[in-house]
Amino acid sequence: MPSREKPPVTVELRADSATREVIDMADGIDRIMGNRALYARMLKRFRSDYALGAVPIGAALADGDTILAHRLAHTLKGAAGLIGARRLHQQASTLELAIRTNPPAQLAALAALVDPFYQVLHLLDQVLAGGAPDGMATEVPQRTLMQDPALLARLVQLLIDADGAAVDLLEESGASLRVILGEARLAQLTKAVNDFDFDGALRALRQTES
Repeated sequence: MPSREKPPVTVELRADSATREVIDMADGIDRIMGNRALYARMLKRFRSDYALGAVPIGAALADGDTILAHRLAHTLKGAAGLIGARRLHQQASTLELAIRTNPPAQLAALAALVDPFYQVLHLLDQVLAGGAPDGMATEVPQRTLMQDPALLARLVQLLIDADGAAVDLLEESGASLRVILGEARLAQLTKAVNDFDFDGALRALRQTES
């Protein structure tokens, strides 16, 4: 039986000033020689690849894997620039530089990525036909996913500083952390923090999930 061809990806192209602040679609189309069909596919691919926003970068930083975090930030910078998401491109560039040259500035740069990332993904949900891609974790509020990288990085800093405020942070943000860490690892982390075993908490946070 012959396979059916997938319908072409369609996108609602916009040129209003509010849209251009988030994604300059005319610029993105110009970058690929005016090929609108290809640009629509690129937008859909971006929406799929970055459904979790900056969470992977934040998780890599939390794990102490700056090489991976730098690579992810660099890739994001290129992808955002290609589709015309200028503000996101700029913030990703700032984060990439901070990871490479200024570790104390990483948390602020990661937090600054939250809002432009959310705006880009929210806009793509509006303009792409069919809405969000299959497989997206729709049961988790998107805004929460966007905020998790900064939250996770803040928890790591509190543990490094042996700051008892980590107890309060776990109580306030347990639901968000459960999304990233899973039930078992969060329980292990919470026990260590409640025992003020900050080194043990860091080990629980950084261990590779099976």
